[in-house]
Amino acid sequence: MHSGHYGNWVPNPALALSRLLASMTDSTGRVRVAGFYDDVTPLTQAEKTALAQVPNMDKTIQQELGFARPYGTGQSLVELLNQPSLNINGMQSANVGAQAANVIPTVASAVLDLRLVPGNDAQRQVQKVIRHMERQGYHVTTAEPTDAERAQYPLLARVQPETGYNAQRTRLDLPIARQIIAAVQTTTPDRVVVLPTMGGSLPLYVFEQQLQAQTITVPVANYDNNQHAENENIRLGNLWDGIETMAAIMLLK
Repeated sequence: MHSGHYGNWVPNPALALSRLLASMTDSTGRVRVAGFYDDVTPLTQAEKTALAQVPNMDKTIQQELGFARPYGTGQSLVELLNQPSLNINGMQSANVGAQAANVIPTVASAVLDLRLVPGNDAQRQVQKVIRHMERQGYHVTTAEPTDAERAQYPLLARVQPETGYNAQRTRLDLPIARQIIAAVQTTTPDRVVVLPTMGGSLPLYVFEQQLQAQTITVPVANYDNNQHAENENIRLGNLWDGIETMAAIMLLK
């Protein structure tokens, strides 16, 4: 629809979507969806101690990534990694750039990811977001809206949840955890950085659930490796150090 003929009258789905998404977080990145943080398993004292010993590189990373102010209310990056998050992966509605035209879009869509921490249930977390949408006045459906629904509901959203999995955390005081830390420490004079939780999405929960196995992740990639981008990379120094690290772990008895 031409925006000159129908502007100020026909509802704009791109504007509605942006308002809906904006309602989900505040200006600090704190998720405003009711109950989003309620079932988070608190960190143990050992985990809090480990976080306190992590070198704070926030200012350096912030400068290198090129942004003025991080989310949060003063917490460090590693502290915020231990909280669930709601992220917008992408938004789409009509065209921009060379294909832009003075039209009112007919549809708007977005992809969200919900990052979980121990205590969260994947399906329950999705339902919290859906209930938030309903509280904003939306009629939520999982199927393509019918003409009758479009005529009946002023705010209409189709949600297509994908299958996810829960977060997993292995206790730092387990013998195997202490052995891994000690093995990695033999490869460097610097203190090994121990993180109770990492942000990467790995199905470690499945190993714990199906095999009753404890899992420990030993990353080797550089922090600026541009994961999921066209120029994803691995720093050669990290590769060589990683080989040495894995060899030390494989020599464990």
